[in-house]
Amino acid sequence: MKYSRDIVFKASEELRKRRESAENAANMRKLEFSQKHPQLTEIESEMAKIGTEAIKAVLGCDDPKSFVESLKRKSLECQKAREALFKSAGITADELAPHYYCEKCKDTGYVDGVVCDCFEELLKSLSYKELAKKTPLKISSFDDFDISLYEDKSARERMGDILLFCKNYSNDFDLASPNLFMYGETGLGKTHLSLAIAGEVIKKGYGVVYGSAQNLLTAVERERFGRSDEPDGTTEEALLNCDLLILDDLGSEFTTQFTVAQLYNIINTRMAKELPTIINSNIGINELEARYTNRITSRIIGEYNLLNFIGNDIRQVKKQI
Repeated sequence: MKYSRDIVFKASEELRKRRESAENAANMRKLEFSQKHPQLTEIESEMAKIGTEAIKAVLGCDDPKSFVESLKRKSLECQKAREALFKSAGITADELAPHYYCEKCKDTGYVDGVVCDCFEELLKSLSYKELAKKTPLKISSFDDFDISLYEDKSARERMGDILLFCKNYSNDFDLASPNLFMYGETGLGKTHLSLAIAGEVIKKGYGVVYGSAQNLLTAVERERFGRSDEPDGTTEEALLNCDLLILDDLGSEFTTQFTVAQLYNIINTRMAKELPTIINSNIGINELEARYTNRITSRIIGEYNLLNFIGNDIRQVKKQI
């Protein structure tokens, strides 16, 4: 994925903090040990001296080979003395070494010049968080989804079933979870339940991108045509590659040839990658077919679990209460 300079800087700073924290903690453990066992300072001082002498030998000794061999023997003796000291104290050398967040790259972000997985995951996480800030909505919970607000019995039963389905979906979520299309009139709880799913999925450690179709597609368009501070492709790649994408309020966006093509690309690419997507819309299946191309609607109808929200506008019910 492509990332803005700000995201790369923040990720690099986080790695630096992790690295410094691990090394500072190790230095403190080593200092405490040295205070109780001053032999360690003497041994490591001797090892440092051997290293300096080895450099001098290479640069100006008449018989560097034999001198270096003698230094190796001294170094080996020092290592054995240190190991014996640790053993007598009942610890291992690893206990005094830095405990890095990622032992593979030692929290540098690179392994043999290649970006480490931990750095890539950190970049993705920060990128998704930045996108999440663009939505003014707060994460909702299942606990405050009140079924009793649906006055009609059939609506209560339907919405009770949908609530249970969404709870199970979030509890069992993984990258093999199905796609969902939540549709129905405004004010029936589609946004609430999708945000509740988002909150639970985030707790599991997955990367979630949530936003209105209007805002996200506009962001992609601005980047594509150079009207954004973000690098070209940043938002689009996040939409295509995040663990869970939630497109809210599909159908409210200003429909253009570009937005329709981009929507198809998002839906089709994520299906090909087998990454789950949740789409919310106030428009029904018939209007969906009339508004978008058959390529889009056929994929939603054929490849998404359809959840039809029914009942009265619960926002209005809450106001009356």
